[in-house]
Amino acid sequence: MELASIADSSGGIRASGTPGYDLSIDFVARTLDDIGFAVETPEAAFTTFREMPGTMLEIGDERFAGDNELRALIYSPSGDAGGPIAVLEESGCETDHFVGVPQGAIVVIVERGCLRLDQALNAQAAGAAAMLVTSGEQGPGEVLRPTLIDPDAIEIPVLSVTAEAAEVLRVSAGDEAHVVVQTEGEVTMLRSVVAQFGDGDRIVMLGAHLDSVLDGPGINDNGSDVAALLEVARGVAERGVPPGTAVRIGLWGGEEFGSVGSRAYAAGLQEDELVAYLNLDMAGSRNGANLVYAEAQAAAGSDRVTRAFEAWFAERELPSDTIDLSGSSDHFGFAMAGIPTGGLFAGASEPLTDAQAEMFGGTAGIEADRCYHLECDDLDNVDLARVATFADATISVALRLAEAP
Repeated sequence: MELASIADSSGGIRASGTPGYDLSIDFVARTLDDIGFAVETPEAAFTTFREMPGTMLEIGDERFAGDNELRALIYSPSGDAGGPIAVLEESGCETDHFVGVPQGAIVVIVERGCLRLDQALNAQAAGAAAMLVTSGEQGPGEVLRPTLIDPDAIEIPVLSVTAEAAEVLRVSAGDEAHVVVQTEGEVTMLRSVVAQFGDGDRIVMLGAHLDSVLDGPGINDNGSDVAALLEVARGVAERGVPPGTAVRIGLWGGEEFGSVGSRAYAAGLQEDELVAYLNLDMAGSRNGANLVYAEAQAAAGSDRVTRAFEAWFAERELPSDTIDLSGSSDHFGFAMAGIPTGGLFAGASEPLTDAQAEMFGGTAGIEADRCYHLECDDLDNVDLARVATFADATISVALRLAEAP
């Protein structure tokens, strides 16, 4: 896969704002043009992010340092903060979860349940000096770096730590901790790729994010879906599209920072410009599943997209299940614009349930993608057969939706 080669030649990443991302944009734009699509590269305002060396956490005589043990969340500000450790018993998704937390505390959150941005806003409002989070059994080098989405929303440092550091924090509740982090960013312009085949009025749009995280090459997340959509594009060009229809493909920048490219594009769409938007995110998770978007907050008409994907799998006697991603990918902006959305997902860091393992032949209790957002998300981390299945399903559903009245 060309994206893996690009990452290898670009410091192991293809994150937005880096040379590896620019090379990825050039590759997919050139490929879609060669296939026969009309290609544009719309821009959106974007704030880069960089964590400088020197991040550290001290708890008594214990010291954790470097990106092998802790990482600043994207858009965390710099900070040098000290205070008593306060470990939340709840998720921090509600303001009353912080009742009793002393002013100036180093708040530790071990539960999910909402955006990290929401947790950080609540911690900040409660007077915390810093917020530390952990995700499951993270070991050295497995520290995830979620995004705070808004570059200007948070004024306290927010870091992700290993499970070991989280345990030391837990048993040291009430003791003093010290956090140091320095980050920087600048406002620039971010390119995405939008390409169309056909000139009809009934347009179905397909999308996937092109960028990797800052900490890995992003070959399953999300090179797998870029590859799938390039195969869809070839299929569309070979088959053609029904009269009066068109297929549009968006390969987005800045998803790992907060769906920057797709949200900007969706905000500029004309009313009723699209029949539907179909999203692909992580098609090749090796312990994955055939998961069809079915979101409670999706725009009217989205259930039709869900049914079309479910029917495709059922017609081929392939198992599928539904999932509510709560808008946590590039379809969010389209849903907010009132456009019917849907898509496919093979799973990320969440373990496969017993029922899913039986249905899809995976291993229960193991993450769908063991290398989610990590350096090991390379070519060996991709289930190519599932990527091909998702591509086949997507082209079939897209053409069905485009043609149907």
